Amino acid sequence: MKDIPQYPKLLILMILLAGIVLRFWNFWEIPFMFDELSAMSRTGFDNFADLIKIGVAENDFHPAGVQVFMYYWIRLFGDAEFVVKLPFMLAGVAAIWLSFKIGDLWFGQSTGILTAAYVSSIQLFVLYGQIARPYVSGLFFSLLMVFYWSKYFLVRQKLKYLALFVLFAALTAYNHYFSLLFVATVGISGLFLANRKTIIPYTLSGLAIFVLYIPHLGIFFSQASKGSIGWLGEPGPYFLFDFLRWLFHYSYWSYVLILLIVTVGSFTVPNIAGSSIQKKKRLVLLLWLVPAPVFGYIYSYTAGPILQYSLLIFSAPYLFILIFSFIGNISLQRISIVVALIILVNSLTLIFIRDHYRHFYRQPFSEVVKKAIQLEEKYPDDVFIINDYLPYYSEYYFSKHEKAIPYYTVRNKNLTTLQFDSVVQAINENVVITSGLDPVSFMTINQFFPYWIDYNYGFTFEHFTFAKTLPEGEKELSGKTVAVTDFYSEIGNWKINDKYIEEDSVRNTNVFHMNPGTKYGPGITMPLSEITDSRYLFIDIAVQVKALEKNSQGAIVAVIKNGEETIQWKSVNFSEFELKEGEWSNVYLTIDLLVSLGRKGNVSPCSFDTYIWNPNNNNFLIRSYEITSRQGNPYRYSLYYEIED
Repeated sequence: MKDIPQYPKLLILMILLAGIVLRFWNFWEIPFMFDELSAMSRTGFDNFADLIKIGVAENDFHPAGVQVFMYYWIRLFGDAEFVVKLPFMLAGVAAIWLSFKIGDLWFGQSTGILTAAYVSSIQLFVLYGQIARPYVSGLFFSLLMVFYWSKYFLVRQKLKYLALFVLFAALTAYNHYFSLLFVATVGISGLFLANRKTIIPYTLSGLAIFVLYIPHLGIFFSQASKGSIGWLGEPGPYFLFDFLRWLFHYSYWSYVLILLIVTVGSFTVPNIAGSSIQKKKRLVLLLWLVPAPVFGYIYSYTAGPILQYSLLIFSAPYLFILIFSFIGNISLQRISIVVALIILVNSLTLIFIRDHYRHFYRQPFSEVVKKAIQLEEKYPDDVFIINDYLPYYSEYYFSKHEKAIPYYTVRNKNLTTLQFDSVVQAINENVVITSGLDPVSFMTINQFFPYWIDYNYGFTFEHFTFAKTLPEGEKELSGKTVAVTDFYSEIGNWKINDKYIEEDSVRNTNVFHMNPGTKYGPGITMPLSEITDSRYLFIDIAVQVKALEKNSQGAIVAVIKNGEETIQWKSVNFSEFELKEGEWSNVYLTIDLLVSLGRKGNVSPCSFDTYIWNPNNNNFLIRSYEITSRQGNPYRYSLYYEIED
């Protein structure tokens, strides 16, 4: 920091300190996310060749750089959460400093300081600065690449700067495919700044980067042939608008603050447009922001969805440099006040509006094990876990807590409903906790473990706890009855053709007979607002059915409509439950309204409809038809979307 005057040096140190506090808060308790555990599960190979072949080329969609680093880092220092995360978190802090240096180099200290203040304190950089994945590492290497690229073009054409540009460009390329895209973007933009003296060495530097990347081309083409990762949704038309809202914490305080900084700063500094070279710099920055979202959009709609907020982190610092390039040098007193406001507003909105530390510090894998351990202490040797995770994820946290609790994972099992029933029935323990399962599994498990005693939810998880017999001191939870009929009495305005109702003399009750000539059976339609005013709700449908012939193909259908537009049509065929001829069986269907309506959907104009469908003219009886609702999860996407309690 020798080249920085004393007072700005102190200001930068304060910005760095704020960034350290925000990233390292309760450092020892930051759990792993899915991506981190997935990467760690692919580091246990005996040799480097298997790491590359199995751990990267066959089972990953990222370049080898970070996976290779983690392979050796874990071998040297262990796999504790804080150990694995530490180098990435330090890279995030270093990114604050590098953002200042680049902003200062391009447009002056005020631009650098204001940019660093935002990189220090907004969720994009704090969140990915706490995750051991190729986002903050790519940010770090790409900033170093741009720094030496800038030194070469804006300060002095030294071969040392060009060599360091090549080195960090290669490291950036090995980090993530979108950071590779950023390398290409920066590299091409340099061709327009090169002159007769620099064009040849600069072109050779690009060739050197390509040569350094040649060993990775086989992995690149192998992974590219697999397409997209498969679980992401397509980006909507307002993706960039939503990203900017997230970037500023969905907070009017944050929106107003940056508008005031730019507006007041621009009006108080003369000649903000600057010279032609300043205009050219701004054009370069603007061009750096374009490729990631444009390529992400095109690829998402032509090959497979890939675009998400994390992929914009590599170019995000340059958005702030561009914004603050219109602000000239501000006095120390004024910029100190502005920086204090930036840190204060961003920190408070991160903590209270984004609720970052509550949601990020509760991840599904650690939470389910902690909950199971708590239950095990109350009910020794009487707790069981069912989840849909790779065994490594559970075993990691059992090892961390030095506990062993029996569990079963359905991951990669492709169980039929009957097979899953058998798994649940075979559990000897009284208490079972579930995690990561399909929503309909709630009813499947509940029929064998009839007491629902706990519901824990958070970012990307819902954990349900059930018991065969109600433990002493526990309270039973229950859903809300929406509608039910046993064809003798009913709750709700059911549509039932009475001529198909028959008396069940064995149980002295009624049944509905779906014969081969009956296409549609009982059903009910109602405004969705009569069920709930929130999209955070599960609607469970349970039907008792007796097949009167083999291979019955009847179905439960549920439909959500917005006016005349069908926004979700979902069904479950009786064959999935492998009904036995002449025996009563339960058939289930669950609607997750958050999936149906989306995170912006409105309940009020929508209707809910469910009915029995007999597409193959089968012969079966229905004894009961019940619809219940239970609380959903308002925090499922809380780290990225606006939080609604």
